Amino acid sequence: MSEPFSIFEAAAEAPQAVGLRCQGRDYSFSQLAVLTQNAINRMESAGALPATGLPYILEGTNTVETLVDLYALLALRIPALMLHPKLTATERRVLLESLQNIREPLPENTAAVLFTSGTTGLPKPAIITRDMLLASATASAQNLGWEEGDCWQLCMSVTRIGGLSILTRCLMARKTLAISPLFSPESFVKALDEDRVTITSIVPTMLAKVFETYPDWRCPPRLRVLLLGGSSAGDKLLARAYRAHLPIITTYGMTETCSHIVMTPYEERFERQSGSGKVVSNARVRIRNGQIEVCSAMNTPGYWGRPRLLDPWFETGDLGEFDSDGVLHVYARRQDLILSAGENVYPLEVENLLTRSPFIKEALVIGEPDETWGAIVCALIVAEAGTHPSIEDIRRFCKENLSAYKCPRKIAIVQSLPVNAADKPDRRPQVLERFDLQTVHYKH
Repeated sequence: MSEPFSIFEAAAEAPQAVGLRCQGRDYSFSQLAVLTQNAINRMESAGALPATGLPYILEGTNTVETLVDLYALLALRIPALMLHPKLTATERRVLLESLQNIREPLPENTAAVLFTSGTTGLPKPAIITRDMLLASATASAQNLGWEEGDCWQLCMSVTRIGGLSILTRCLMARKTLAISPLFSPESFVKALDEDRVTITSIVPTMLAKVFETYPDWRCPPRLRVLLLGGSSAGDKLLARAYRAHLPIITTYGMTETCSHIVMTPYEERFERQSGSGKVVSNARVRIRNGQIEVCSAMNTPGYWGRPRLLDPWFETGDLGEFDSDGVLHVYARRQDLILSAGENVYPLEVENLLTRSPFIKEALVIGEPDETWGAIVCALIVAEAGTHPSIEDIRRFCKENLSAYKCPRKIAIVQSLPVNAADKPDRRPQVLERFDLQTVHYKH
């Protein structure tokens, strides 16, 4: 296969096969090729294509139009700079401004640039190459296999590596990708049936919400894989999934490793799960000083505008260990990272935006562990001298400048921020017990 991610070669090899399914409509690969050529013509006539080595900025809503634009960029071998649709105008501007001074071109085989890992400042532009996507698709197929009539549901944003890799896996295998509406328990369960889904990928919070809405839920018989990743699933949720006889495959990975590099073996999907799974066939994972490190063809070469990562072992910053069966158990995902409902919340990014307010002098963002959400975003606020902001003032500012999942759900206005023995911000969840946190609602 000379070009696995070309929609035109897919159309030549499987013209009548369904490549995309959306809201009850099927698009064959030959139809998608026509739509893709139209998109290329539109981009060229509008002069929208970037110079060599620069990316095309793409706002990643899960629509047929967005996916066709991605097919076009993959066919043209032009990198896509993916912006999450939940970004506010402020967040979008700050991210794009962070790229303005980059002069070096992207590597020739770059497929996408995804923002990630902002625990030391702004999210960094991680380079995702075509070779990474190919290696990831190969590893996934070696474990899950492909069957006649397979349909992989996409119910997460295509701007995240988990979503983008679903698109490229289906394209490479000439299989069906089903776009589902924004997640709700009702729409998810409905789409599994109506779209005849055989593989789906969700985060633990999504599964918990399905069980809350449908306590006795059983998945359709045709669903052969339910990938659970994005954050570590709790034992209680995994036990419930086992009792419901769900085909659970837990995973571990990140943007820098092009999605999962650890998975439950396919043949064990109906067993009671514990941990994140075993290392895939074309990767190596080791624990050094308690931290997880990865060596694989899925590793990113680095971040755009920053020195190349020359060490073959990528330091994830995550803490974990292997048990006697070779199953990886992840204990902490990047020291300060908050995982809330499967979304990555980077404390420093939120703090930097909060302190743009004229009445906020300092802010400390901490994740409070929660059974349903994984963690709740909490903020300790020090007001500027001479100002007296109310919780409502802070709520309004957050709503206007932060994506909903980044907005603090609990806030306390304090005299000073807690620090540790080294006079650094103390981000331990236990420090929240010292303050009178007020719950904030953003729906109105």
